[in-house]
Amino acid sequence: MKNLLIAFCIVIFGSLVSCKKTKDIDPTPEEILTKKISDILPQKYVDTLTKLGLDINKGTTPPDIQGAYIAKPFKLKESNIVGDVPGMSFTDGYVKFFDQSTTDFGIKLVGKHLLNQADTSVTTAISGSGNNFTVYGKVKSTYGSSYAYFAILLSGVKEGNTIKNLNMGILNIDNQHGGSVFIAEGQGRVAYDTDLVSESINFDAIVAKVRDQMLSPALQKPHD
Repeated sequence: MKNLLIAFCIVIFGSLVSCKKTKDIDPTPEEILTKKISDILPQKYVDTLTKLGLDINKGTTPPDIQGAYIAKPFKLKESNIVGDVPGMSFTDGYVKFFDQSTTDFGIKLVGKHLLNQADTSVTTAISGSGNNFTVYGKVKSTYGSSYAYFAILLSGVKEGNTIKNLNMGILNIDNQHGGSVFIAEGQGRVAYDTDLVSESINFDAIVAKVRDQMLSPALQKPHD
């Protein structure tokens, strides 16, 4: 009887270990996405931007948003920066999404004037369901020799070749090499495409045109 009990306990223990290993090897889509987002941005950054009015679209079945889009006219929705006024205008923003994954929820982005002259995602994830999505990114923004790291979140609705209701939140999370070029560390803004439709664009052609325009020193000067 004693040997039988020992054998039973060994079987139960083995089953528990096996279940744990299976869970570790095969995490659920929700676990994969949650870990990816938390590795990119601590929740406190997401919370700051949601308090400024940014909607978060959760879920593990986001739409395919690969492509390039323009946010125009781009205006301020809310900010934690003294002197900012809702409705103030920003330069038209251009963004390109690519390498979207349906297994680890990764996605890459490059942009122009989302934050500054050139924006490249260091690491990025996407959540959502149906046509609704939210992209979470840590982006290195560069202006001349200065750069800073920003949390950036973009939410919207994919409709055909366009994005509807595009909202973007940015938050400076590391300004060690930014000087006075960028908003201060801890400061953030939420902006939106006021005509509610972000059209599809040829990103490379737009970038080439903007690059030519940037030969003018006046256009390189940061906004006051």
